[in-house]
Amino acid sequence: MNTIRNFSIPALAGALITYTAVALLDDNGHQQAQLRQQVTTLENRILALESSLAQKDEALNRARAFARFEQQLPGVLESLEQAPTTPNNGPISLDEAAIQAATSEQTAEQKVRDLSTNSDRDPRPFSQKVQDLLAADASKANIAIASKGIFDMADNRESLPNQELEAVYYGQTDPELKRVAAQTLSLRGDNSLLDKQINDAQPGLRSDDPAQRQRTLVDLAKTRYAGAADLIAPLLEDKDTGVKLDALLALRATGNQRHIHLVEALANHPDPAVSWLAQDVIANLQNLSEKARTRIATSDIGAELPFLGVQ
Repeated sequence: MNTIRNFSIPALAGALITYTAVALLDDNGHQQAQLRQQVTTLENRILALESSLAQKDEALNRARAFARFEQQLPGVLESLEQAPTTPNNGPISLDEAAIQAATSEQTAEQKVRDLSTNSDRDPRPFSQKVQDLLAADASKANIAIASKGIFDMADNRESLPNQELEAVYYGQTDPELKRVAAQTLSLRGDNSLLDKQINDAQPGLRSDDPAQRQRTLVDLAKTRYAGAADLIAPLLEDKDTGVKLDALLALRATGNQRHIHLVEALANHPDPAVSWLAQDVIANLQNLSEKARTRIATSDIGAELPFLGVQ
């Protein structure tokens, strides 16, 4: 997600200061209680959305291995609790648990290499390898492995030709994997799969369920594609404040200077959370040309890549 902007800290600070000022001016205890509830709701929303939409920098990529280890360690420890001794009936140490977690990650990395390696012993095309992997186990871990395989070969058209990306996209159902395939094709100059993916998301944006509209907005934000911003824009006028906030965050992740005028009216919105976030979106989009995000960059794909080792 590019560089970290620490959105959550200024967002919470700005929103909390605004709400507190309003509350101090209001002698009505009931309204103060409502404002406090709105603050809590806003905190939770921003923190939740930040986990998937906040911009990351290269330091996060360098920390991937440690993050994956932390994710795997609880599962390893749980299994150790169920079998708390070694074959020699001695206690299993934390170091041994760490070794098991590292071994699990090495297995995932080996699966990625197997997907990415062409050999006489395994002449299957990439899309068939992915199909066989997920047919045996369509876990989140294997989705992450397949996604990483695509990412690692994004610049290798000989080993991963465009038709193989298309075969993965049309042959698989997981939205994360399909997005990575579409983004990789865009990286090579062809936005057709990304255009299809965002068009397929339109029913979710029109859903009567606000939660579904919000989930769709989060998915569109992960594309990092300006074409998605055009579909996101109408939801800036959604009557549901939560949807409106998600639309602003999604537009910040996908838009460019061309979309600033769509947000300007919300900069003076009566809801302080909406107005603050709208101003933040404008500030971000002002730094992007009208051609920005019309093609996907390698960093965009890497920023949204599922972590290896997720169970």
